[in-house]
Amino acid sequence: MATLKHDGIPLYVQLEEIFAERIAIGEWAVNETIPNEMALCKEFQVSRGPVRQALDHLVRKGLLHRKQGKGTMVLPPKVENHLSDFYSFTKLIERRNKQPTIQLLSFDTVPAEKYATNYLKLSAGSNIFKLRRLRLADNEPLIAETIYLPYDICPELSPVEVVGPSLYELLRERYGVNLVHSKHYFEPTVANEFEAGVLGVTINTPMLLLETITYTYGDHPIVFSKAVMRGDRVRYYVELNAPIDSP
Repeated sequence: MATLKHDGIPLYVQLEEIFAERIAIGEWAVNETIPNEMALCKEFQVSRGPVRQALDHLVRKGLLHRKQGKGTMVLPPKVENHLSDFYSFTKLIERRNKQPTIQLLSFDTVPAEKYATNYLKLSAGSNIFKLRRLRLADNEPLIAETIYLPYDICPELSPVEVVGPSLYELLRERYGVNLVHSKHYFEPTVANEFEAGVLGVTINTPMLLLETITYTYGDHPIVFSKAVMRGDRVRYYVELNAPIDSP
């Protein structure tokens, strides 16, 4: 059994590391309920404060989840995506043996909002499609997204079409629009009332905001999207190579 040290490292930090290790090695298995706080206090001979603080941190990091009436449970690993990948939520989820689904929250044709016209290089007042969608993996809501498309490129677009597996494939196959590259902008944010409601979290929960501009040939922007992702369930990573010294 791991023991705590009294060397200046806060007890909750040591406990958090011990608990995270138990999750990593499977001692606390995915979807299982971990020992309650009182049992952990007894095991480590500490008060409830540091135990609760350690568990709170792991809940915020997305390793644990408190479920009323069932205690604290271990969550499955976060959904990960490489930053160099051309973004496809469907393929990303399928690669992790999960079932991706999309719920359409709204589908409107509206005059382009200012920031949408800037990103898509449209003239003021141009009509655009504005879609709000909820993306889920195994029925767990992960991402609330808003998508903007110029009306002129796909005037026959329908609500039925935009809940299909790939919007990019739809644009290519039905409307002849080939998307070839994209720019991604990441920043931290918090859930507003609407996002919290559809994602099943509390207001002001930490989230990851991904804004994406996707281009066709000639560097012409076609799709602008804003995706608010649950920071406890989704993360991105990047691989960097060390510079090679020239001879």
